[in-house]
Amino acid sequence: MARKMCQEVKARNYHIDSYGHVNNAQYLRYLEDARTDFFEELGLSIPGLNARSIHIFITATNLQYRKPAKIGDKLLVYGWFIKISSRKATWQHEIYRKQDNALILTGQISGMFLKQGRLTTIPSDVRAAMTKIYIS
Repeated sequence: MARKMCQEVKARNYHIDSYGHVNNAQYLRYLEDARTDFFEELGLSIPGLNARSIHIFITATNLQYRKPAKIGDKLLVYGWFIKISSRKATWQHEIYRKQDNALILTGQISGMFLKQGRLTTIPSDVRAAMTKIYIS
C-alpha cells in the first residue's frame, strides 16, 4: 500500500529572514533534503543513481505558502508521488508545524530523468521503488 513519507526538521536561526519567519527559499532546501532522504529510505541513493549515470533534474516548482514558521518550530515534511510517467515524475509535498498541526506549505515539484545527459525512461527498479509512495 502506498504511503506518504515524513521527515522532521527544526527551523534554525539561520533559516529566518528579516521578517522573523522561515525564508521562502529555505523551504526549497527542506523539500530537497526530504526528497533525498526519502529516496534513500526507498533504497535509491543519489550517489547510487549517479554511479549509473542517472540524474533527476527539477523542471518545475510550485509552492503555496500557507502560514509562517518561526525559529524553533518543529516541522513535518511530507512527500509522495502524484504522477509517474515513463520519463518524468511529480512529487506532492506538505509541511506541517508539529506543535499545532498547522499547514505551513503545500507544493508540487516535477522532475525528469536523464541518463548521460539525455532524457531517459525511468529504470524499472527505480519505478518500482517510487510506486511505493505513489498516491493518485
